[in-house]
Amino acid sequence: MLWLPGWVERSRKRRRELAEGADADLMQSNRRRLRVSFGLIGVAVGMALINAKVRLPAPMAIVFTVGATISGLVGIVLGKWAQQEHAFLTRPDPEGPPEIFQNR
Repeated sequence: MLWLPGWVERSRKRRRELAEGADADLMQSNRRRLRVSFGLIGVAVGMALINAKVRLPAPMAIVFTVGATISGLVGIVLGKWAQQEHAFLTRPDPEGPPEIFQNR
C-alpha cells in the first residue's frame, strides 16, 4: 500500500460510500460467493472424512475422493475470487492527476 497524500481521506470516503449503499449489489453477491466457497470446502472436508472413516467399495471411494477434490478446489478458487473482489471494492478511488496550473 502506497501512502500518498490524501489516501486516508479517500479511504474514509470509500468506506462512507459503501456504508451508504454504493455497490451494495456487488458486495451482496461477493458475500454470497464467500458463503458458497465455505460451503464447498465444508462439503469437501465432510466427504474426505466419510471416505477416511467408512470402508467404501472401490468405485464409491474414487467418487468420494474425486468429488472432495473438485469441491475443495472450486471452493478455494471461489474464496480467492471473493477475497480479491472485496479488496477491489473497498479500495479507495485513485488519486487524480496532478494539477499543473493551479489558477485555472
